[in-house]
Amino acid sequence: MKFSKILNRFTLASQILGSVLPGYRPSVYYVVPEANWSTDWDGRYITQNVRGQFGLRAHLISNPRWLAGQIIHYGSLWEAVGSLGSKQNLRNAIVATIFHGDRQGDNDTLAEAVDQLIENQEQFEKIVVANRIMENRFRDWGVPAEKIERIPLGVDLTLFKPSSLQARANIRNRLGIPEDAFCVGSFQKDGVGWEEGLQPKLIKGPDILVEVLAKLAKRHKLHVLLTAPTRGYVRRGLEKAGIAYTHRVFENYPDLAPLYGALDAYLVTSREEGGPKGVLEALASGIPLVSTEVGMAPDVITHGEDGLLAPVEDVSSLLDHLNRIAEDKLFAGSLVAAGRTKVAAFDWVELANQYYELVYRPLLKDRVYV
Repeated sequence: MKFSKILNRFTLASQILGSVLPGYRPSVYYVVPEANWSTDWDGRYITQNVRGQFGLRAHLISNPRWLAGQIIHYGSLWEAVGSLGSKQNLRNAIVATIFHGDRQGDNDTLAEAVDQLIENQEQFEKIVVANRIMENRFRDWGVPAEKIERIPLGVDLTLFKPSSLQARANIRNRLGIPEDAFCVGSFQKDGVGWEEGLQPKLIKGPDILVEVLAKLAKRHKLHVLLTAPTRGYVRRGLEKAGIAYTHRVFENYPDLAPLYGALDAYLVTSREEGGPKGVLEALASGIPLVSTEVGMAPDVITHGEDGLLAPVEDVSSLLDHLNRIAEDKLFAGSLVAAGRTKVAAFDWVELANQYYELVYRPLLKDRVYV
């Protein structure tokens, strides 16, 4: 039996017993798919830190069945929509985190899920978003401001940190990246489905990524470092352009961290994002960041000071930014130094206070049974 299932049963038994005792205080149950996805790690960091800092009983689970009188926090739009109409939503305080999504656009499935959430918003005590773009959308869609909490994604600063020169040389050698190559990283899934990924997930901008890199390669000796599954579309595009690349897929999220040390720049070309986490991971790792103005990027980055931003689909600006980083080492170094200062506020340890004060503590006040 998986450890998580044993833990779920133990915490459920404790909850049932505790709920009949004087002074009972509810727990937080953060719901994730347990598929080793990004949201699983968000939940892990959040529950660990609110538990460690505030003594709040907080658990990571995949199925909130049978819970009553608790705080249930669904870690994504899909978990939240899947819960609509369930008994859990009627007997517990329900929180949902929504990273990105619009009620209009090319992704009908995503738009339909957002519609369902808005139409059933009364089932949720709080809706947590990671960026100002989504906060403004929810307000425009009629969700009361007091129900929306903007709390950014976080980063583990003990895991993502600058590499030494020797560590950089070692990782590049292990990955087959020439020391004199300008290495650009792209570490997010951008293909449809879970197979080869030849069909692009356009919301992530893989077509823009390939176009920018193809133009960059005409001016610099370029090597591209890819991670994440389903990168077939990008790989084919790089091969067609004659660009050298390395692609690695990891089962465990922490294994990603050392790869940032091989980079000279990190590139985000998305059309829509909740984060992405790469924004914070690059800053924490001491890597110059170039990103479209999506998700958290405009909230985090002061353009020209700690990173470089470009309008969505603006290939020319993205290319200019990468060329400047490649050709002006002093400027690139200033971005890195400022980014390292900026990212300190996004440590998961710091963000735990926001989750406790803005989301969990107000809900706990109404659910202490005496």
